[in-house]
Amino acid sequence: MRAFVFAALMLAACASAPAGGGTPPDTSNLPQHIREDLAQREAALREPGIVVAAIGQTADLGGGLRVRPLEVVEDSRCPQNARCIWAGRLRLRVNVEGVGDREITADEAAVETPRGNFQLVAVSPGPWTDLPRGAVPYRFGFRKA
Repeated sequence: MRAFVFAALMLAACASAPAGGGTPPDTSNLPQHIREDLAQREAALREPGIVVAAIGQTADLGGGLRVRPLEVVEDSRCPQNARCIWAGRLRLRVNVEGVGDREITADEAAVETPRGNFQLVAVSPGPWTDLPRGAVPYRFGFRKA
């Protein structure tokens, strides 16, 4: 009987566990323009071939290529509701299994590894001056190149 209850609880936990880098946070308290942008970014994270991971989670890109975001080193992207003279960039420190830590930049050339190449192709949330810091956790979309 205990084994049955334990198995049922484990299945329930698996069914409710967020897949692919977690579920989007509750954004009902954010301004409409930010909610719309987050919806577009979530759609980009769900595109075919994209594997999503948040900080500390692992994106398994197949063929032994596993990437784990460790920290955002720089997020100087120009907020969408501001004027900037430089577009900025997002730099991310990741751990590539079997290779070690690397620093990558969003939307740049593919990162070469012995287990295949990959790119950081999507980031949520977008940059906004009126998005409270930490209100929406980062989620990253990787694609095998």
